[in-house]
Amino acid sequence: MSNDIEKANTPEKVKFRQSVLGLQDWMVQQVEADPAKSILKDCELAHFFTPIDSKYGCCAYARPFLMPQGSVVIGKIHKHQHLNFIMVGKVSVATEFGKKYFQAPCIFVSEAGLKRAVYAETDVLWVTVHLTKYNTEADLDKIEDEIIAKNYEELGMITGDTHQIGEGK
Repeated sequence: MSNDIEKANTPEKVKFRQSVLGLQDWMVQQVEADPAKSILKDCELAHFFTPIDSKYGCCAYARPFLMPQGSVVIGKIHKHQHLNFIMVGKVSVATEFGKKYFQAPCIFVSEAGLKRAVYAETDVLWVTVHLTKYNTEADLDKIEDEIIAKNYEELGMITGDTHQIGEGK
């Protein structure tokens, strides 16, 4: 196992992954039982693209997301680092790297493989920017396949048994 993967699969990080996936499953169950609990109808999402740059073969894709105060959102697992802009508001963010607070205006880079639980302390406008080879909303499924991992294991990260992690087995 490479040193980077070992660092990515410490017992503490795996425990966080198990917890955030459990929270995500619980939230899905709550919404399935009572669709009125979903905040998605209150969250605005838009898509913006630059033209594909012929020199680099990709474009910039920006996705602003409006989260109402008090909402909790579990993010997806991104395959690549990408830029984040908190344009308005304040959030608490839990990741396997610990808890962080971001207040607008704020710009930061998300790590590859990161999944986060976000609590909107106020109404929040959060923008993510990704590089992609697609540049239309018609290609959103292809973009998601390009930038989102289906699970941690796809990236060589684990969510399972932590007993042998770090033991060289």
